[in-house]
Amino acid sequence: MNTLILLVDDDASLRATLRACLEMAGYWCVEANDGEDARVCLEKGHPVNLIVTDYQMPGVSGLEFVRGVRSQQKTEGIPIIFYSGQLSVDLKVQAIQAGASEVLEKPFPLQEFLDLVGPLCAKTVK
Repeated sequence: MNTLILLVDDDASLRATLRACLEMAGYWCVEANDGEDARVCLEKGHPVNLIVTDYQMPGVSGLEFVRGVRSQQKTEGIPIIFYSGQLSVDLKVQAIQAGASEVLEKPFPLQEFLDLVGPLCAKTVK
């Protein structure tokens, strides 16, 4: 499977956990420390099939990052899983309105996460 997932989180240990889980399931991953790093990664033209992003990060928040992804023609169709440790109903609504495909509250079961990844990636893999 040639599916590339962009992991965006300032928590390196959580990124490493998600990456290990995804790679064991056969996905390729690229990591970004925050929304700005992720934006640069996308601008370099990596063929990303799914974005997984945290909400609370320094600089560009996950919400701002999602809005930015949706505002660019070349990235607007990439599915996005958005998560937060302080997920309120209001934040969930904002994330969906911004363009998140799925919203999770941390901590989330890794199997639940993987169950979302497969169908979302299938939408972009040709």
